[in-house]
Amino acid sequence: MLQWFLRFRRPDGWNQWAEVVMADAREPHFLGDMPHAWVASDYLRSVLDMFAYEREDDDVLVLGAGLSEEWAAAGVAVKNLSTPHGPLTYRLSTVAGGHVLELAGGVVPPAGGVRLAWPLPGPLPRAQHQGRELGWVGRELVLPTGPATILLLP
Repeated sequence: MLQWFLRFRRPDGWNQWAEVVMADAREPHFLGDMPHAWVASDYLRSVLDMFAYEREDDDVLVLGAGLSEEWAAAGVAVKNLSTPHGPLTYRLSTVAGGHVLELAGGVVPPAGGVRLAWPLPGPLPRAQHQGRELGWVGRELVLPTGPATILLLP
């Protein structure tokens, strides 16, 4: 989706999003008044939500819901992302045979806790923290209060 949205900035070279976006850039149509800072701010908020967002329905702070397979394979680091529950810092990195999630302190967990939305397809990995198995709810891993290091193995 990121690439799609970046591809449809109009007019070319302005790096702006119009109020109305058409697939054919050569087709004459009304772009609306420019620039649209509200469109850009919505885009930025959506990008930040890819790394962490608060799900109001069950009062859960969800991490990594928008991470791509490529990003997860290369490793992702978030440092001091502002959340309603305090600054969030975490790192998801690959290790031989799996992944490691390092969760820093600083976030006061909401009533529903903090969860990692598993970004990779296929079966869920086994998740261990301090030698004990952690539980999954659907494709979300229920995380311990940080700081914590979680080993994710196939």
